[in-house]
Amino acid sequence: MKKNSTTSLGALHPILFFMFVYGISLFLAIFVCRTVYFSINHDVAENSKTELKANLNYTVTTASITALK
Repeated sequence: MKKNSTTSLGALHPILFFMFVYGISLFLAIFVCRTVYFSINHDVAENSKTELKANLNYTVTTASITALK
C-alpha cells in the first residue's frame, strides 16, 4: 500500500489566505487613512513648511552676518 504523500499545506490554506487578505487590507487602510489625514490637514502642513523655511533663512542670514563682522 502506498502512504498518503500529501502535505499539511492544504490544511493551512484558509489561514494563509486570511493572513494575506488581512495584510492587504491593513496596507490599504493605512494608505487611505494617511491620504485622508493629509488632505484634511493640508494647510497646517504647508504653514509649518513655510515657517521652517523662514526660520532656516533667518538662521543662515544671522550666521552670515556674524561671520562677516
